[in-house]
Amino acid sequence: MKKIVSLLLAMLLVFSITPVGFAADLDTLIDDDIPLPVTVASGSLTFSGTTATCSGSVSDLNKTIVATMTLYHGSTPVASWSESGTSYVDFYGTCTVTKGQSYTLIISGTVNGIPFSTTPLTKTC
Repeated sequence: MKKIVSLLLAMLLVFSITPVGFAADLDTLIDDDIPLPVTVASGSLTFSGTTATCSGSVSDLNKTIVATMTLYHGSTPVASWSESGTSYVDFYGTCTVTKGQSYTLIISGTVNGIPFSTTPLTKTC
């Protein structure tokens, strides 16, 4: 009986220490120089008559953000807005467009010097 209790206590001790050892090993695998994909950038494009309303934001905690929101008609820029800041920037702008035409909104720039770009958002006025 004493052997069983001793064996159970020894197993309990081994299993209670092992996760701490693994946690310490995992912590050493994290490299602070590798950027994690935490940049959140999004845009919105709406139309009212012949006015396009563009808005968007970029956020990444404690990082330097330099970004531009551009509205395109085909490959031609129609309007552009630029912002910079730390952790968060937002955009808002309007411009005149032509009914029946398609327009594309893209937000691009850098976060701590690393380039990013949103997926193009295309809508028809």
